[in-house]
Amino acid sequence: MVQLSLNEIYSETQKALRSLGIDWGIAKDCAVLTRWLALHNQYFLGSILKTADMYKNKKISISIQENNFKKPLSANLMGMLLVEYIAAKKIVWEGFLYNPKFILAAMNIIAIEQKINMELRDKNNKVIAFTNNKKLYADIIQLKTSNGYFFLSLEINNKINKLDKFVTPSAQNTSYVNEKCWNKLKAMAFETYVPESETSISGAGY
Repeated sequence: MVQLSLNEIYSETQKALRSLGIDWGIAKDCAVLTRWLALHNQYFLGSILKTADMYKNKKISISIQENNFKKPLSANLMGMLLVEYIAAKKIVWEGFLYNPKFILAAMNIIAIEQKINMELRDKNNKVIAFTNNKKLYADIIQLKTSNGYFFLSLEINNKINKLDKFVTPSAQNTSYVNEKCWNKLKAMAFETYVPESETSISGAGY
């Protein structure tokens, strides 16, 4: 295991995704969600590497409208855009999600920024996560699955139930991750750098 700063996790995740040709905005959103998971002691690195492979092989969707069991919507790439879309349209979204744990991060971030509450239900219409008064409550065990059918909407009742509350550790600026996996991510991130040349130097404003 290797200890990393949250800022380093954010930066390297964003660069690694950019090496795949993923849009800067989507890469940044995913890095934000990844940093949130690291802050809350949730595993994320393996999910990012797997998503990278699935993206290259076109086995995940980055379309909010188009997804299915064989090609689910990537929650780590599209989670932030999805919750913002639902908040703006005030609709109930339903579909297949890959890595639904990243939706928790997006729900909590949007709840704090826009002061709204959201609710995530599984295919059986059971509430497995919701936000209330800027706090997140979730059944994390039910979200360890890599793929599933979910309903995501604005929450109206705002009732506290028996779901566990996510508590942000105090004064935590680092996270421990698998060193082998981290080296793979850094190798991907390195591919985004432009080799120094007369062209790159002039373009950088030297």
